[in-house]
Amino acid sequence: MWFDRPPSGSNTPCAGRLCGGTISREIEGVSMTRMLRFLRKFMFRKTIYRTFLIYYLFGNLLLLVLLGMLSIRDSTRMITEEVIRSSNKVMEQAAQGLSFNLEETKRSLLVLASNQSVGAIMRHAEVPDMAYLLQHERNISEITQSINTYQSLISDVLILGKNGYVNNLNGRSSLWWEYAFGAQPWAQESFQPRQGDYFFSLGIHHQDYYLSSDISRYGRPTLSVAMQVKGFRREVIGSVIANLDLQKVNSMFERNNYQNKGSIFLIDENRRIIVHQNNEEIGQIMDIDGIDEIYEQKSGNFRTPLYGEEHLIIYQPTAVEGWMMISAVPMHEITNQSAPLKSNLARILYLCLILNVLISLAVTFRISRPMQGLLKTLDKIGTDDMLYIRDKNYQYHEINQIGMKFKELMDRIDLLIQQNYLTQIALKEEELKALQAQINPHFLFNTLQLLQTEIVCGNIESSNHIVLSLSHMFRYSMRQSGELVELRTELEHVRNYLYIMNKKYDDRLQVDEYIPDQRVLPCRIPKLLLQPVVENCIRHGFGEDRREGAIRISVTTVKRGLLVAICDSGKGMDEDELKRLRRQLDKPNEKNGNIGLYNINHRIKLNFGQDFGIRVRSTKNAGTCVYLAVPRIE
Repeated sequence: MWFDRPPSGSNTPCAGRLCGGTISREIEGVSMTRMLRFLRKFMFRKTIYRTFLIYYLFGNLLLLVLLGMLSIRDSTRMITEEVIRSSNKVMEQAAQGLSFNLEETKRSLLVLASNQSVGAIMRHAEVPDMAYLLQHERNISEITQSINTYQSLISDVLILGKNGYVNNLNGRSSLWWEYAFGAQPWAQESFQPRQGDYFFSLGIHHQDYYLSSDISRYGRPTLSVAMQVKGFRREVIGSVIANLDLQKVNSMFERNNYQNKGSIFLIDENRRIIVHQNNEEIGQIMDIDGIDEIYEQKSGNFRTPLYGEEHLIIYQPTAVEGWMMISAVPMHEITNQSAPLKSNLARILYLCLILNVLISLAVTFRISRPMQGLLKTLDKIGTDDMLYIRDKNYQYHEINQIGMKFKELMDRIDLLIQQNYLTQIALKEEELKALQAQINPHFLFNTLQLLQTEIVCGNIESSNHIVLSLSHMFRYSMRQSGELVELRTELEHVRNYLYIMNKKYDDRLQVDEYIPDQRVLPCRIPKLLLQPVVENCIRHGFGEDRREGAIRISVTTVKRGLLVAICDSGKGMDEDELKRLRRQLDKPNEKNGNIGLYNINHRIKLNFGQDFGIRVRSTKNAGTCVYLAVPRIE
């Protein structure tokens, strides 16, 4: 051959190298071909070891993935709970400090609101004269001095009367005298009658009533709380308003380790931000998904988008009704805490997956090797018309048991074939011959009598039709008995038979066919399967009774194949007769005349197995239905 070694004494030095390289490539090509053939069989052939390997790998992989997901979820949940606890602790401390300072502010405002001099000035319809004011403002100045000294949270206190009286902690020296306080919405709100606690919040407003020289307060936002001053009849005659220093309030909200990129802030009953580390956010309306839950529950947490990314929102109430303290922590801050755990877990999962694949391959090939040996043994069965199996050890007890049982089965099959093969074939042929012989004599005699009657009566067209139908029937029955025919051909044979029988019954039989899916007509069924059933319906359902009747033939598609139903409106059977007939379908009794149904049932089972055959339903004086189940053979 072309790759043989060069002749001895050849003086061509490259011939040997060329030959060796060619052989090496040939071996590599064979190995690659075998590998590809093995992979093709493994991937596309449904084998036990492939199924075992896939399910084993899939099950273990699923368990590993579930373990990883649960571990990551639990770690994230634990970190989230830690963030919630830490944030609640910070907010509790801030709330306690805020509550303490607000309580002190409330006491200071209560002293002013209940002061006799404040009430005396505001009870006048108009601002009193200077002499009257000096008499009472000296007393007010002593109180405001104490407030200015001991209340660090209060930046200023405005004393506003409905009569137009205005005062503050420094005796109006820093106020713009011409400022219309009474026209401001926050001042008007402080004069509105209120139910319940008369210490309330006015929210955020800008301090544009100070002189421009007061740069620490002029034009800056402030958070105000107020207490109303009431007259003798409990009517509102004015209010004292404390402006809180927002920077000092904001300094109470210290962030924890998880809130480097988060924030703690305060909102009022109108969802307006009143305290925030970012001054630009103060006065903004907080509109996020789930904001209504904050006011429906005392405390809690939820997740929602905020500032373009998902945040964990934690909220708590404060001492002031409607004020809620909120902590917003970005979720990526929480997930970043679990990143090292996820990385270590991923490495472990990858390692487990590799080990799982190696172990699965080892176990699968260890188990499949003896199975392959058993399959090779079974492949040899039937060669040279032999069913002999040689004893062999397959390493595993279960596979040895299968091999032994299969050997016993082959021995029994061989014996049964030798004893019954020819007998069963002969029996089947005799049954088919008996079936054909059964329909010929009596039917032919009756048809000839009917033809004679039609000829005597001069019905030429009917006589011609009878002759054609009879000839088609006998030509059809003379074909090879074992062949399969199309359903449309078998139905045409039944129509010819029913035409002749209907003439016998003076056209009183109504024949109806119901085939919703015409695609079943080319399907193939055993020959002479339907006509004996129709004949049985006429003979046992109507007999010699010439009254009107109906026969319906329907063909429908079912899960296992085709279902042919032949129903009549004859006299039917009671329950005992029906049970007796069903027993005779398996064990015929020629005396009862049910050999035809037995033959059909037996033919179907011989051709297609025990899953197919005949079922009969009947009701006394209502009719009988015979159902034939056959496979769909295109």
